Amino acid sequence: MIDQTRGLQAAIGSSAEFVILNGTFEAQGTSDPMIEAAYASSAPFYEWFENQLANGQPLLYNDAESSAKARFLSGADKGEEHAWSLSYKGVEQSMKRLDEEIRRHGPFDVVIGFSQGAALLSIMTMWYLRHGGVRWWKLAICVGGVDVSAVNVKSLFVDETGRRVPVPLPSIHLIGKTDPLFHESHRLAKSWTDEANGFKRWVFEHDGGHKFPSVSRNKEFYVELGRVIRQHCRNGAEPAVSKL
Repeated sequence: MIDQTRGLQAAIGSSAEFVILNGTFEAQGTSDPMIEAAYASSAPFYEWFENQLANGQPLLYNDAESSAKARFLSGADKGEEHAWSLSYKGVEQSMKRLDEEIRRHGPFDVVIGFSQGAALLSIMTMWYLRHGGVRWWKLAICVGGVDVSAVNVKSLFVDETGRRVPVPLPSIHLIGKTDPLFHESHRLAKSWTDEANGFKRWVFEHDGGHKFPSVSRNKEFYVELGRVIRQHCRNGAEPAVSKL
């Protein structure tokens, strides 16, 4: 993750402190081939939870496409009542661990989630808002994310009538045009409110796959991203050090 965020680190500069966490569990399935090839020396890889079907049946795959495949197999695109097609095994342990780390190191100006991490930060954002209305960050950045569709966290995302409630915080979504999770990432983006605290939801598509935008091909984007982050997080006062 340190390498993948180098474009953002350069855009923000020394004004930001990055706190980076690995997933809670060693990944059980295969990872994205591009990630495995590029970061083979960093193996093993980690995950925040294991995807299962909503009825508890295990998936025969747990790669970057698993959420989209399970959604299709369960008929999730037929209507809202079918949207909760998965169960996230181990997500409760990850939520507990993440809460401990957030309380130890936070609050944060920005939280960044990649792939499963984008789903988890969506879950944690709603969990905090449901439990005391605490906001531990001002802005969320979801990279190559997947829509939250697990029955064991459904209660965080629906109202008393069962209607999906958008995540009411400012958000930025970075989506690769060749990412197998392209449509899932757009579903996740739509699950966040269109505008919050004067910040309009920003969706940026890049030419890559399941990864952060290439620095060499998106220099202007990273400059603009750094400017947007600083402007949004400043809120009228220049912090000595921002945390991401």
